[in-house]
Amino acid sequence: MFHFSIRQIFLTLITLQILSLITYSGSEAWASEHEALCKTAGEWLIPSKAGGLKATHSTVFEEINNVDFVLLGEQHDQAQHHRWQTQMLSALLSHRDQIAIGLEMLPKSSQSTLDAWVNGQLSVKDFLANTGWYETWRFDVELYMPILNFARENRVPLYALNVPREVISKISSSGWDADMTELTKPADASQGYRSLLKEVFQYHEGSDEKQLEFFIQAQLTWDRAFAEGLKAARDETSRLIVGIIGSGHLTYGFGVKRQLNAIGQYNVFTWIPTNIGSSCKSLDLINDDGDFIADAVFLTSGSSVSNKKHKLGLFLIDGKTGVVVGDVLDNSIAKQSGFQTNDMIIEAAGQPVADSGDLIAIIQNQTPGYWLPIKIKRNDEIKEILAKIPAQK
Repeated sequence: MFHFSIRQIFLTLITLQILSLITYSGSEAWASEHEALCKTAGEWLIPSKAGGLKATHSTVFEEINNVDFVLLGEQHDQAQHHRWQTQMLSALLSHRDQIAIGLEMLPKSSQSTLDAWVNGQLSVKDFLANTGWYETWRFDVELYMPILNFARENRVPLYALNVPREVISKISSSGWDADMTELTKPADASQGYRSLLKEVFQYHEGSDEKQLEFFIQAQLTWDRAFAEGLKAARDETSRLIVGIIGSGHLTYGFGVKRQLNAIGQYNVFTWIPTNIGSSCKSLDLINDDGDFIADAVFLTSGSSVSNKKHKLGLFLIDGKTGVVVGDVLDNSIAKQSGFQTNDMIIEAAGQPVADSGDLIAIIQNQTPGYWLPIKIKRNDEIKEILAKIPAQK
């Protein structure tokens, strides 16, 4: 049986909006009274025991005059979230004069590349090659270019926060081992975090308690890595440190904020964007334990990455022996073409596929309106699937 990597499980979770915006448990009265609040993009909400209060931009910024860290959440494929992050970075630079940015997207081994980028020493092509962006992160770099260009234009230091993928893979398969990483051991997960992660794990993997524990340890390793990286940036620069991190690591203070607290960093604010279009009841501003989803929530109109980039609608997992289909999105090109979960992708357009980066690069180079032949292995049988790249409109 093929096992999902922890990163793929978590990305799938975020895509489904299970972590950051799920299971309403707040005040029904508040939801009814303030329904209109959740239908206007560009508005701030401040979670409170009563449910939430509409706030102005200036009110939100007054709260962070003396904080050391502001954590900006995101759903990775949402273009509006990244535009909002860029706007917040500009406003924070104006408000606090000196800031630095921590990025979840890249491992610490990419730090020299980030330094060279900020100093204007690399082209976009060289930056992508040196970081191995599509092998490491896989989400369209165009989503993140406004943030990267902002840092470059304003000489704002960028810090890589992540750990190598193989470290997470080892922990998710065999548990925490101090020899695997330079990190200190993470603080234990709260009961609320454990419950949430257990729900995610069981959705994908079943009920193996030992593997569940490894899954949680891997998630905590990510949270700890981000926290320690943010603290290191603060120690080095004494600037306001702004974290660009997936909302699943931030909601309710379960992840990165808890790990920051554990290493003596308490001056932390979290801002999370969320898309309008659903009722206030779906905005779980406060959970059953009384934890606020964030210090402030920003409403966006919500749109996925545009566009010009070809997308098949596959969640890809780099396995030990090749690229495996972790999930197939409904109503996608992949679904219409006949892809199934656990298909192993061997070749595309006559070129071998060793990892997900290979496949992404091949897809992006295809001519719109043409058929893309993809060779797969399914149940020990080799098959060829034809996927039509849509014509540009």
